[in-house]
Amino acid sequence: MIKKYTILMIMVLGYVSGIWAQHNTSSPYTRYGYGNILDGGFGQARAMGGISYGVRDKSYINPNNPASYTSIDSLTFRMDAGVSFQVSRFDGTDVSETAGDGNLEFIAFQFPIKKWVAFSFGLMPYSIVGYDYQMTQEVPSSISAGSLKNTYKYEGSGGITQLYAGLAFRPIKYISLGGNFQFNFGSVTHTSMSTFPINYYYSTTMERKFQVKDISGNFGLQVEVPIKEKHKLSLGGVFQMESQMNTDATQTIITTDTIVLNFDNNFDTPMYFGAGFVYTYLEEFLFGFDYKREVWSDARFFGETPFTDRNKFCIGAQYLPDANGRAYFQRVAYRLGANFSSSYYKVNGEQLNLFSLTTGWGFPLKKGLNPTMINISFEYGHNGAIKDNQLREQYFKFTLNATINERWFVKRKLN
Repeated sequence: MIKKYTILMIMVLGYVSGIWAQHNTSSPYTRYGYGNILDGGFGQARAMGGISYGVRDKSYINPNNPASYTSIDSLTFRMDAGVSFQVSRFDGTDVSETAGDGNLEFIAFQFPIKKWVAFSFGLMPYSIVGYDYQMTQEVPSSISAGSLKNTYKYEGSGGITQLYAGLAFRPIKYISLGGNFQFNFGSVTHTSMSTFPINYYYSTTMERKFQVKDISGNFGLQVEVPIKEKHKLSLGGVFQMESQMNTDATQTIITTDTIVLNFDNNFDTPMYFGAGFVYTYLEEFLFGFDYKREVWSDARFFGETPFTDRNKFCIGAQYLPDANGRAYFQRVAYRLGANFSSSYYKVNGEQLNLFSLTTGWGFPLKKGLNPTMINISFEYGHNGAIKDNQLREQYFKFTLNATINERWFVKRKLN
């Protein structure tokens, strides 16, 4: 029997697929490349610093490693959706600004096909772009007493979304393999304008715009290592090849004339690999670590290779006092984490570093096996520094998601 939650989520998925491009952000650092790459996972992972490669939790969807899909209970149909709100503060040598943004983060479904095969599909953002700012700089000039103020204005919007479908199977007891097929779509526009206060110099506008309709895929592996009766170690790894993106792209330069250059199919997504582990004691304590490397230095962007390789480290933990306890707060999951990553772009020849701290809780709505969970997470992040032509970005992000678990595949017996 299809329950009301399922009907509601399916309706939401149909609506979301039409409005997904309305993701918002206000970060000037999304000016570079594809914008801010979003790889934090779903609700549980968000609160644990983003760890996911070794995570095998029967109560949550984990698309960051498709091998995890086989951890689902053989009688469960699962739905997951999340929203977020973020407040950001940007500080420079002579400017400070605060902005707030809200987004629909993800929506996904998962269900078993056999006891050893499971399937998942959903929508989630790959990258997001959104900025509007200007700066003034003095440049040498023989016309105006040695210098002239030049105003630069930068605007950008858009992003890339992934519609994914993943399949996992468990060939033997302690090993699971999986893969995600992804359809990437969306558009990004970057615009920069340079203007002078006098007419001796021409203003210049450059617009870079590309639209994406492309497919990609990644693969995952998880190995469970039973150490002792109450202890378990899970190892995980993921891999994705570099691939050329199917794009329609133009670069338009406007001065005294208009020049339009075509850059179709001159874009790549990077090869990446990641590995991690999770140690669990009963269902009470979980601790994990992830490492990911993205090889951006070989990826083209408008026919060039302007990027640099990106590394990310994540650490996280969860404490669940008693999943079957009588007291409600014994059944609440308490989570904590942190991550550190480098940017895939450089600002004035310098690669930036992003550090964030996370915490959160998982609140069950009822007792029983795999109850529906309301997950709340908070994240504080720090990026950049206050120096010439650079900003310090600090943000507080709140994420709310619901993981709805329903028992669909129970065989009814008639007496």
